[in-house]
Amino acid sequence: MHRLYSGPTSVRWKSERTAFWFTLLWSFPAAAIVGYFLHESVGISQVALFVVGAMIYVTIARGRLIGSSIRIHDSQYPELFAIVKRCAAALEVSMPMVFVRDDEKVPIVALGFGEPYSLIISSRWLEVFREDELAFVIGRELGHIAAGHTRFLSLLSVNGNENPIVALIFGAWLRRCDLTCDRVGLLACGSIDAAVRAIAMSAFHTFGRSINYDEFAEQGREIASDQVLRLGEWLGSEPYATKRIAELRTFLASGLYEVNEAWFLREQAQEPPALPLGTLARVTRGDCAGFWRRLAAASIDSVVVLAIIGALVGGNDHVSTIPNSADLLNQTGTTAVDRSTTNAGRKSNRTSTDTSDSTTVGILTFSDSGVSIKRNGARRDLSWQNFLQLVTALEFPIWFPVYIALLVAVVGQTFGMMIVGVRVVTLDFRRPSMLQSIGRGVLILLFWWLVMGWSLLRGRVLLHDKFTRTRVITVERALARASSANASAAPA
Repeated sequence: MHRLYSGPTSVRWKSERTAFWFTLLWSFPAAAIVGYFLHESVGISQVALFVVGAMIYVTIARGRLIGSSIRIHDSQYPELFAIVKRCAAALEVSMPMVFVRDDEKVPIVALGFGEPYSLIISSRWLEVFREDELAFVIGRELGHIAAGHTRFLSLLSVNGNENPIVALIFGAWLRRCDLTCDRVGLLACGSIDAAVRAIAMSAFHTFGRSINYDEFAEQGREIASDQVLRLGEWLGSEPYATKRIAELRTFLASGLYEVNEAWFLREQAQEPPALPLGTLARVTRGDCAGFWRRLAAASIDSVVVLAIIGALVGGNDHVSTIPNSADLLNQTGTTAVDRSTTNAGRKSNRTSTDTSDSTTVGILTFSDSGVSIKRNGARRDLSWQNFLQLVTALEFPIWFPVYIALLVAVVGQTFGMMIVGVRVVTLDFRRPSMLQSIGRGVLILLFWWLVMGWSLLRGRVLLHDKFTRTRVITVERALARASSANASAAPA
């Protein structure tokens, strides 16, 4: 865990973690309520499909950023790049990919599910922010990355725009996250005046230059004295700007600020920490995730996969009542040993869809009317609904490895891995290739019983890790190791 968020000197806002678990539990009944009013079915299956889709979209969208936004580096807007680099080094956060795009609503946002994250700055605000104001807004976004907020914020909003429904469901946690990272932004810029100006500019754009900040902050007292006005904050994903200013001033006057400021002003490295790359930097056994952490990730992923399968067979109610394959085969259709002679009546009453083109794959025949399966010399008809239920009953062991292989290949981690803070890498800390990801999935599919047994004996490097030359690492351990390596390599 990052230094700023650990121990008695943590800058994390009180009850932030409690709010996270509360909103996570509340999200399911809240989604059902919203679905009721919208006359749409919103259940666990739909949420699971959304989560997986969002993970893939956010990861692939990085290519769109590179193609349609300006990538900032040493020779492209070096002044801005230097501010990001300086803040990242001071906060001991790995250098994100920095982009500038035209966005009239969102001044700055961090996106991604793992290294390297993307920091996206709006060109409309970049023109009006001063250097110390930029340090505040950049520092707070790096604070989101260090706190682990960004992984979840990227799921809730892929571009940083506020969604009223998301704000209503997750707002209690989102607002606490902002108050936490405002503190990090203040440490990054080192000036309460700059922090207040940055908050005002983010809220009012250029008009923020002409307002009286003290008078604006006093509006917060009026809101605090009226319970109805305070309730309005629940409709947004951010705290009132007046509250943000008031809480920053309270933090500045506390001993907590002094302690963390002393850490922030320590002798700092010139370069931000980064995941080691290249053949000389190898994953060690100590970098790998332990048995219980991997088990937690697998358990979460199992629930997600079951929910997705439930969506394919028509909803969550099918998941708990999936019939076995024998029952499906015995309950659907009629035997068709010799339809030309024994089912003459049925043949004369066939509809036009029964004579449509069909495709046979192995024991399955697909047509417009449904699916038929050949078993013991007889062919039985299955409706599409029963066929999906049959797939569900027979092939969960297939869906699970496919889910893992797909997300590891595209994102580098599954949803369960994202939750518990682990990811799959090669031996030199790179993202696995598509072939390696598929190989992991195939080994899990064919030798799941051996993988489970191996995990009890050697919980850190499992069978499919060993043969595909991949490892499941804890993100914070790898970053800490990289940071210490960079510090030892820095010139005196």
